[in-house]
This record gives sequence, C-alpha cells and structure tokens, in this order.
Amino acid sequence: MALFTNYVEQVESSDSTILYNFYNGISIKYPHILFKNIEEFSSNSDIYDLLNSEQFLSNNFHFKIIDRTLQLILLIHEDCNFRCTYCYEKFEKGAMSKEIAESVLRFIKKEITENREKYDKIQLSWFGGEPLLNLKIIEFLSDEVLKLARQNDLEYYSDITTNGYLLSPRIFQKLLNLKVNNFQITIDGTQVYHDKQRLLKNGHGTYARIIQNLLSIKKNITDDTVIILRTNVGKENYETMDENISNLISLFGDTENILLFFHNIGNWGEKEIEVVKKDIRLELTKRVIERGGHVVPFIWTMGPDNICYAAKENHYVIGSMGLVYKCTVALYDQRNILGRLDKQGNLLIDRKKEKMWTEVELDEECYSCTLLPSCLNNRCPLNRMTSKQTHYCLPTKGQIEEMILVLDKQNLITYEIGAN
Repeated sequence: MALFTNYVEQVESSDSTILYNFYNGISIKYPHILFKNIEEFSSNSDIYDLLNSEQFLSNNFHFKIIDRTLQLILLIHEDCNFRCTYCYEKFEKGAMSKEIAESVLRFIKKEITENREKYDKIQLSWFGGEPLLNLKIIEFLSDEVLKLARQNDLEYYSDITTNGYLLSPRIFQKLLNLKVNNFQITIDGTQVYHDKQRLLKNGHGTYARIIQNLLSIKKNITDDTVIILRTNVGKENYETMDENISNLISLFGDTENILLFFHNIGNWGEKEIEVVKKDIRLELTKRVIERGGHVVPFIWTMGPDNICYAAKENHYVIGSMGLVYKCTVALYDQRNILGRLDKQGNLLIDRKKEKMWTEVELDEECYSCTLLPSCLNNRCPLNRMTSKQTHYCLPTKGQIEEMILVLDKQNLITYEIGAN
C-alpha cells in the first residue's frame, strides 16, 4: 500500500528529499544526512504527526471548488491607446459610463445584501482595452465598493492590468490610495522587439515611456503592493529572452515587489502568429532565478484550486456597455456572452451557458493524476471546451519534478526539517 496519497509527489535532489502535496500546497523537505530513506523519515513520531496533520496520509478528499470571493473583472474602457500586433480585441466600444457603473454598484449591493453568507471578500479587477483611459470610473466604483466592504465586514482586494503608458507617479499613488495593490504591466522583451509589437495607435514605440514610469514609481511601492512585469513570448522574441531578463533585472532587481512573469503568445486574435509550441514559463522562471532576479513564485501555478476565474461561480466579466461574460479572452465567442446587466443591477444571464464554464466531470484519468487538485479538469475552461475532449490536461503535467525543484530554489518550502 502506498505511504502517501495520490496527490503527493516525492522528488529527490543530491542531498535531500522534497514532498509536495498538491491537495493543499504544503511542502516538506528533509536532508538525507538525517534520514536514510522515506520509511525512516515517516516512522519518526513527530514527523508522522506532521504528515497526518497536513493531509499527506489522508484519503478523505473534497474536490468541489469552494470560492468565497465575489469578483468582477470590469472592462471599464474597451478602446486602447495601443495597437499590439497580437491583440484579440476589436476596440468597437468605448468607456463605461457612470450609468453602467451605477448598475454594477447596484448588483454588488444586491448580491451582498441577499447572499452575505456566501462571501468573505470582494475583488474588483480593472481591465480593458486600457483601464487608465477611464480613471474616473475606477475612482467612483473603488470609493463606493470600499465603503460596502467596510460596512459588511468583507475583505477588499483590487488589481489592474494596464499597459503602463499612463501610469505616472501621480496616477500610481492615486491607485494605491484606492487600495489597488496588484499591477500587471507588459514588457515584451528588449526595446527593439517591444516597440515592434506594442505600438501606440500612431505606430510609435512605447517602451521608453513605460520603463520611465516604472523607474519613477518603484521607490513608492508599498510592502503590500506587487507589480508583475509580464513578457509575452513568441517565436520572434524567444531567442532574445536572456538579454531581456538581464535588462529587467538590472533595472528592477533591487525591488523585491517587482516580479517577472512569462507567458506564451497564443493566436488570440484574427491574425495567425508564429508561436512557441512548448510551455516556456518554467524554463524562463529558472533563468531569472539563476541570475538572482525576482520572479513570480511558480507555486502560484501549482496551488490547490488554482484554476481560471472563468471556471468559478460568482466571478464575472462586465463590459463597458453592460454585457456579461465569463472570460476576458473569448469576447466574441457566443459561448462566453452570458447576457447583460440591467439598470436595476440584475444579471440577466443564461445560466446554462454559465454552467458550461463552471461545471465539469472528472474521469478516472483525472482521479489518478497527481495534479488533480490544482487542475480539477478546468484549469482553462475555454481550452477544455475548444478541445472537445473529456479532459484537458495542464501543459506542465510532464514537468512536476522540475516545478518542485524550482519551488525549492525560490525558498518557498513550507517545512524544512533540520534547517537551522
């Protein structure tokens, strides 16, 4: 009989053993000098109690997603000052009006009043287009929802995805005051490549302005604020990643709260783009660590229930005209257009469509997979539906050992037995 559950992975390095529990994200590391093998390790009474308390031994699992957050991703401006070559958006709509924003507020008030017991947290995520083109609506909704959160004893969290071109020190401080504390900004490589790919409407480059903004604001980053510098990697810029990583570390490596992050470019829009077929995230994360830089912890992709917001109930995307979606990528896919928000703040949506995103069957292959708790066969519902397969596996499924070793390199092991 196996010592550990199906969802515990054991990885050996030259001088230690690491156990990672995908069910709860807990990891344990012990040195070979203390314990000759896993049997000797687990037979220690204190160790056994630890393993038992952290569910390394239990087979009593619950695999239903329980999420106590009301999240709204708000497309508060569906136009953009950029025209990136790989963008999937059509820029047919403009700014969210005060009238639509008031309907959003009515929905939040109604949902919290009628279903308070479902929630511990409210999350507003600012998206576009370019959300900073409509700062006044960010200010209006942030102020009102912060009041609601305080009145109802709810945690409040806010994040923004922005191209960074308008993120001056003044705007940055204003957003911090509104409790926006997570920023994602894209730098697509070196200046030469970035300026080919992320252009203004007039065709001019954007790299120098974004970098200057970041250099101006980095000294004002608070301890609870994170800025993620995302690089979208395609076939054309893949070979320049070493130069890009070194450059970003030289500029921002002195600031622990500015983290690098990498993502494969996909064919998100109507243009066919040459893509890198292998998943590059782990490889480039390791390169940053080797150079002493700060990178998004890989555990963020490994944790339990770490699935897409679109797969969760109570998470909606609301467009500038009041349309309601589940996903920010498939804006023109009929499966994704659930309905609309009315003036009174009611969600008039097709619940059967919603269930296509949130409800999924687990088959025998799923239950036998170590990664099940961090996937639940719904890590990306859009890919699952598009693939038309009974299950859609994570691209990192074959890289479990590497993932855990990277976790160790990032000093993110939960328990280090024998550590001083």
